[in-house]
Amino acid sequence: MNKTNMNKANKSFPAKRKNVKITREIRDIIHGYVMSDGYLREGQLTVEQNSESSAFVEWLYSKLEHLTTRNGIKDVQRFDKRTNTTTYSKRFFTRRLLKGFNKMWYKASGIHKKTGKPKYVKTVPKSLGCFFSKTFITVWYAGDGTKIIGSRGAKIEATCFNEEQKLLIKELFKSKYDINIHINKAGLSKTGTQQWTFNINSEDYDKFHNIITEIDLRPRPKLFPNKLCY
Repeated sequence: MNKTNMNKANKSFPAKRKNVKITREIRDIIHGYVMSDGYLREGQLTVEQNSESSAFVEWLYSKLEHLTTRNGIKDVQRFDKRTNTTTYSKRFFTRRLLKGFNKMWYKASGIHKKTGKPKYVKTVPKSLGCFFSKTFITVWYAGDGTKIIGSRGAKIEATCFNEEQKLLIKELFKSKYDINIHINKAGLSKTGTQQWTFNINSEDYDKFHNIITEIDLRPRPKLFPNKLCY
């Protein structure tokens, strides 16, 4: 990265609480995680991954620690009566400093019958192209991506996006990185819902691989368990 780009990456964006700053890198990390598994409520981000992805959680915590409650990463155990199984995960929270992100990612969708308050659904911001950076893609892939078994390629979960959003993401990959992604059907869920993935095939995989391994995410490959082709 040249000095000009480094200066841009280190440009700070003030958060609402005094003495807390959100750099461009941190902004893109937050956006990338919300794009995948992140959940925002009243400006607080919940980071939670299964125990197999503990290295990813630790890396996120190292980047976001100045925004957190300083209580560290906690082990979470849940018992599912439906399947008679126990799941284990790692979790931490930020402080309620991210209300601007809330407004970008969540839109009102009706009213809760019990509380009478608005309910919100996660959506893709129209300004996605403004932060569709290598950092954003890397964190998004770490949460929602995997390698394609049997060939040199990668895929990212796309079921949650509507047709317009899928086409926007496809166009951004092409216009910003000259990567052709394919929007593929991926079978049906147990409830019969059509599943979708973004596929990066072998002819474009090297370009994609260079993107997601450019920023310092060591220790690799622990951060991307079974997600990289070599």
